[in-house]
Amino acid sequence: MGHDKTRSDVTVGNVDWDDPQINHLLKKVDGWNIDHRSHLPPKHVLIRVTCGWSASEASKPALLISDGDGVMVLATRFPLPHGEEVQVNSEAAGTSRTRWGVVIEEREGLRGEDRVEGVFLNWLRIRLR
Repeated sequence: MGHDKTRSDVTVGNVDWDDPQINHLLKKVDGWNIDHRSHLPPKHVLIRVTCGWSASEASKPALLISDGDGVMVLATRFPLPHGEEVQVNSEAAGTSRTRWGVVIEEREGLRGEDRVEGVFLNWLRIRLR
């Protein structure tokens, strides 16, 4: 089977790092980061925990980095409480949109800049109202 090839069986070839085409490609991908895995660019939103022990009347800023398949992923400066309902308010083209989700997973960001900035990633299962 093809799965049992050793590294010595694979020929990578020589790379000319001064080749203008390689430099052009590297410049194109220079700004890419993990936040752009979604079909949407990251979007600034306001969130509020609406029920449970952590319920609050105050909205806090967050970054919506993924939205699909019934799940929203939010980047925050604090972990959202697991199992709590969160209201997510966004604005696009002068129209406000409010949605709700339940926190199903939360963790500290793993990337270097996430840890420096104190970023937490939070997965919310979207609730219909």
